[in-house]
Amino acid sequence: MIIKTKLTTARFFKHLTRLIPKKFSGKLEMQNTSGQLWRLYFDKGCMIWATGGDNSWRRWRRNFTQFCPLVALDSLSFYTHNAYESWQYYIISSLVQHQKISLLQATYIIKSTLIEVLFDLIQQDNLDHLKSISITCNLQGEMKQTIFRLSIYEAFEKVKPIWQNWCEAKLFYCTPNLAPRLKKTEAIKENISALNYQKLKKLISYKLTLRELAFYLKLDLLKLTATLKHYVSQEIIQLSFLPDLPALGVVRIDLLENQIKKSKEKEITSLENARNSSSCSQNKFVVCIDDCPIINQVMGQIITKIGYQFIGIQKSTLVLPTLMGIHPWLIFLDIDMPIFNGYEICSQIRTVPHLKNTPIVILTGRDTIVDRVRAQLAGCSEFINKPINQQRIEAIVNKYLNSKNTNVEISVAESLIPASC
Repeated sequence: MIIKTKLTTARFFKHLTRLIPKKFSGKLEMQNTSGQLWRLYFDKGCMIWATGGDNSWRRWRRNFTQFCPLVALDSLSFYTHNAYESWQYYIISSLVQHQKISLLQATYIIKSTLIEVLFDLIQQDNLDHLKSISITCNLQGEMKQTIFRLSIYEAFEKVKPIWQNWCEAKLFYCTPNLAPRLKKTEAIKENISALNYQKLKKLISYKLTLRELAFYLKLDLLKLTATLKHYVSQEIIQLSFLPDLPALGVVRIDLLENQIKKSKEKEITSLENARNSSSCSQNKFVVCIDDCPIINQVMGQIITKIGYQFIGIQKSTLVLPTLMGIHPWLIFLDIDMPIFNGYEICSQIRTVPHLKNTPIVILTGRDTIVDRVRAQLAGCSEFINKPINQQRIEAIVNKYLNSKNTNVEISVAESLIPASC
């Protein structure tokens, strides 16, 4: 069996080297009989990225979470003018470029992804499922920004023992992309501790693959799969395929414009009503860009009570797409924003022609000379400190919007918000 395993692994990599020219740069596509497609990307003969199969985004999200645990994936959104070869690689490259993750973290994500995809391809090859192949001899867009290279020889040396151990455990036909489901609950209760049963039951209820289960349980994938295989043979547990997770949001600006026009969000609706209103005060509105929902809520109460329209934006990546089609009279902007900080956002806003002269007031809990100089260089109009004070906000609004509305009562407990927001 070990000999067969070595031959299977060696056969796949030998076949791989035959397919690509020496120092090949480009894309290799491989497809199985079920129509699942894999893409391997090469730069000068070394692998730089791989994706595909039936759980591409599950794999990406798990590897990202493993090596970047402090980055909240659901808070990430990306907007671009370009259509990229691989959104997954583009996200990693973009986060490295903006120093949101380190180059080492990106390297770990890519390396782990390459090994997983190669393992899956070897298993498909072992089952004689790989059929069609196509080659593109050039790299597009973001793929030219190489982060990590893995030679075919290094890949062979890393994947071979993993596949060999998998075969020795007689798991040839068991892909780690399958998800376990309990069929006979009482039977498994008798074989494991109550604590482990509760953990397993809870995780299985989340519908996770074997790879995901091993990750969250902090267990060895091979040992976990071999253990569950025993219960599968007794029909206590059933393994089945799961649909892939949704892709992380990456939207092209040109496609986003139509989405913005069709949006039914309350803020946009209120804005359009304000622009069409005959009231002078209702024709002026204020935007607050802050990732703290409490800040946006209180700012909204202050602004609307004075008599102006208000839009709150919590995600830094939504700022430009939202402001593209509107004309705010005043913008409040927080410095400490995820993905892009306030200085970067301010500079981006100033590149938009109709926003070039819009007053931008920096809101922050930091008040150093360096912060103030950076804010001025980025193009801000004023700099005020948190916690938010109602009278101070009213004074700023009156200063820039020439309002005569004063002494407005607002029940926000004097509108004092902790600087931690």
